[in-house]
Amino acid sequence: MFEVDDTRQKLINCAGEVFSAKGFETTTVREVCQAAGVNIAAIHYHFGDKERLYLECVKHAHCQHGMPEFDWPNGTSSQDRLTMMVTHMLTMMLATDQPAWQIELMMRELARPTAACRVLVEEFISPVFTQLLAVVSEMLPAETPLLARQQTAFSVVAQCLLYRYHRPIGQLLIGQEQFQRLLNVDTVARQIVAFSLGGIRECARQYGGSADKEAGA
Repeated sequence: MFEVDDTRQKLINCAGEVFSAKGFETTTVREVCQAAGVNIAAIHYHFGDKERLYLECVKHAHCQHGMPEFDWPNGTSSQDRLTMMVTHMLTMMLATDQPAWQIELMMRELARPTAACRVLVEEFISPVFTQLLAVVSEMLPAETPLLARQQTAFSVVAQCLLYRYHRPIGQLLIGQEQFQRLLNVDTVARQIVAFSLGGIRECARQYGGSADKEAGA
């Protein structure tokens, strides 16, 4: 017999697999319950309805360990904070114990967003992006337009996302063995930070200033 929390987690895992294969609209509550081996009433008890169950699956797929807390000491340099944030994102994205359904569900959600996407952004993605934008902004001249700062922050995130959602393409481009050698959090983090710092310096130059000394101007 599953305990309450065990039943809830089993429903998320089983529903996630079905949702990732069939999508939200075509998946039925009955299918999920059959896969989990539980009564239909279990979904109503733990989640209320199918939409809430789907939302919990998406949230779990994106950040199963909860919201990150960047508790850096006073005086931590912008570059060190950038490195910490990139390292955290890569730690989640390069996790080898992540079930396949989580990546597949997120790819489906990104391709065809549902109402869950807005909740995911508001509760998980936006707070982290806000912190990243603040760190990037510290390295740029005060005159740098908001759009340019946002584009710079997006560029940092995009480099990290590549290693999560484009592994099949990367393996085809350079071979599975060679691509696998890249999947080391510290190695990839150093490369992304170094490349991003170069972009920050160039962005600073375009707007008539010099990058913060922490960006290696």
